[in-house]
Amino acid sequence: MNPQTLMSAAYFTHTGGPEKIQIGSLPIPAIGPTDVRVAIHEAAVDRVDAYVRSGAFQTPLQTQQVIGRDAWGIVQAVGPAVRQFQPGDRVWTNSMGYGGRQGITAQFAAIPEARLLPLPAGDPSDWLALVHPGATAALIVTQLLTLTPGQTLLVEGGAGHVGRMLIQCAKLCGLRVIATANPRDFPALQALGATPIDYAAGWEKQLTQPVDAIIDTSGRVPLQLNLDQLAVGGQIILIAAAANPTATFNLPQFYMNDQRLQGFVISRASLTALTQANRWLLAHASQLTGPDYQRLPLSKAATAHQMVMDPQVKQRLLIALA
Repeated sequence: MNPQTLMSAAYFTHTGGPEKIQIGSLPIPAIGPTDVRVAIHEAAVDRVDAYVRSGAFQTPLQTQQVIGRDAWGIVQAVGPAVRQFQPGDRVWTNSMGYGGRQGITAQFAAIPEARLLPLPAGDPSDWLALVHPGATAALIVTQLLTLTPGQTLLVEGGAGHVGRMLIQCAKLCGLRVIATANPRDFPALQALGATPIDYAAGWEKQLTQPVDAIIDTSGRVPLQLNLDQLAVGGQIILIAAAANPTATFNLPQFYMNDQRLQGFVISRASLTALTQANRWLLAHASQLTGPDYQRLPLSKAATAHQMVMDPQVKQRLLIALA
């Protein structure tokens, strides 16, 4: 095969540990009528990428599955039916690499036009570090929560990547936000507009009244303890799970208080819901502060998959491809 038809990529052929990731040459992808070929500059590493690679997140895969769902890059070529983009445009995506779609940790990617958006002004690396936790938060706050301005949201794990984005999105929507965190993170959360409380045992005693909604980003709080802090008609959204996969709660109390419980993972979101969240992010781009990030070379893709699952690694991880 002519070397000019090949690209460097990080991919796997069988699910398993990070050691299953290979760095090698794959054909540069062809594009269909509604596809855009993007020269990828950076790809983000998300925990869901590790779940897809390990097989924990069951989803259709390619024979040689390129890793990663989020990236930014420059449009190289467009299909004949593409109307929104042209060569040279700076674009980003955050919904590739699962559902049968090829991943984006490669020099080039063929991405459906409907899954691409224009990059906002500013540093594209900053934006890429923001989009996964940001889209998760935007979708939850603007589409799943049924709160009105002035109501109270409790974010459990407020200092994490998603937690900080939840605070920002909620404040932009006029909500009062309380966030559990380690006291060392209080100044950062206060700067985002949240009222922080110590997440140590007994945290619930710091609440002065029931809250209207709870988003648990940690999976560490017993379900009944959360329900006890919830107002009548309130809702809980879970985006993480504890090591113990079972939970018990007072069912009569739950239904007589007209409460709701919902699990959420962004990879199950519809394209319509994700697109709406992404457009909301773009509309508020200048008001959002993303997390710190660390950049790694393509050769360290397996290392990045190990790092992203390490709770001691606080930075977002980006893989440089250009």
